[in-house]
Amino acid sequence: MNPLALDLNEQLTQSNPVILDMLSDLGKHMFYPKGILSQSAEAKSTKYNATIGMATDDSGKLYSQTIFDLYQHLDPEEIFPYAPPQGIEELRGLWEEKILQENTDLTQKQISRPIVTNALTHGLSLLADLFVNSGDTVLLPKQNWGNYKLIFNTRHGAELQTYSIFDEDNHYTTDGFVSALENYNNDKVILLLNYPNNPTGYTPTASEVEEISKAIKNLADRGTKVIAIIDDAYFGLFYEDVYTQSIFSALTQIESPNILPVRLDGATKEFFAWGLRVGFITFGIKDEMTKAVLEAKVKGLIRSNISSGPMPSQSAVKYVLQPEHREQFEKDIQKHIDTLKERYEVTKSVVYDEKYKDDWKTYDFNSGYFMAIQVNGVNAETLRKHLIEKYSIGTIALNDTDIRVAFSCIEKDDIPHVFDSIAKGIEDLKA
Repeated sequence: MNPLALDLNEQLTQSNPVILDMLSDLGKHMFYPKGILSQSAEAKSTKYNATIGMATDDSGKLYSQTIFDLYQHLDPEEIFPYAPPQGIEELRGLWEEKILQENTDLTQKQISRPIVTNALTHGLSLLADLFVNSGDTVLLPKQNWGNYKLIFNTRHGAELQTYSIFDEDNHYTTDGFVSALENYNNDKVILLLNYPNNPTGYTPTASEVEEISKAIKNLADRGTKVIAIIDDAYFGLFYEDVYTQSIFSALTQIESPNILPVRLDGATKEFFAWGLRVGFITFGIKDEMTKAVLEAKVKGLIRSNISSGPMPSQSAVKYVLQPEHREQFEKDIQKHIDTLKERYEVTKSVVYDEKYKDDWKTYDFNSGYFMAIQVNGVNAETLRKHLIEKYSIGTIALNDTDIRVAFSCIEKDDIPHVFDSIAKGIEDLKA
């Protein structure tokens, strides 16, 4: 094992040995190298800095004016250089402020400084690298994003165990989650909590979050080490009376050495900026040495994977978060959220219409981009293809019985037509 990794692990032994036990084999071997980037940082103030692979002249970086013209409000230094592996420091600070403003139960002491990722999928992959060994258990709802399987099972050999978050009538329940944790007997588990949930668009209420938190605490109190990964891709897109802080906030309040909450969020969905690929990892941990060790290991993973994220995207997100721009930017975003809420309200008024009671049963939904229905009497994949061919409507077949409909990309006036066509498609296939 590299001496730098040994040193980081020794620091964890002193500051938080439980988290050292949580790490995967790769996580224990990971370190941030004292290589080109470290040496370049040390040489930053030199007159003649010949350390890093960028081209410069006396005025700064050499760059294309044509590309720069696309970014009228940014400086060339915010576009063309390499970003640090952990991300632009000002952006990290601004995102930390955002987290604390939106999650009022959190304090700065309770969380690490956010680390920038190449959006949330990259963050999930990094956490899998850091914590998951082959054979480890990842516990997640049956209603989940398909990419989890690729990341945790296919790439890392984890065992995926699922529980239902809906009862027989498709109403949200914590019973399946509580039961799964009550019957869990291994000494380590990775929990994946994704709310608003993709694909169903459900966010728990405050009382439901209390039940989730209590079940996790009870499991940790029995000795299981819990890495709770909170996928907050759709955070803030709430349309009803739900728990509007992140579950990360609730779990970080639990006093247990066996629980490590980790939050993944980003600009992708929250800022309607999917192609910018800017996300963040934040650990719910108080000890400063542990924060530093985890950051060093994540930086090493990033350095050995993508090296660093794109500077222009990070600079763009930093720009809109700066105080002089943030108020106008938030107004722009709120317009889009209001549009989605209007579409949500139309969708909700349509899908529960009595005339569709023989065609499908709707899963509870109250937030996000999507909703899902359980179709009656037909195969979901067959229906999906039929809707494309006959009605020119695209949906996602989740399994044999469920389809996901993204009201986020349907004009509100077209929503009744879409669901009426889905019902006609079901009747076509039944006939």
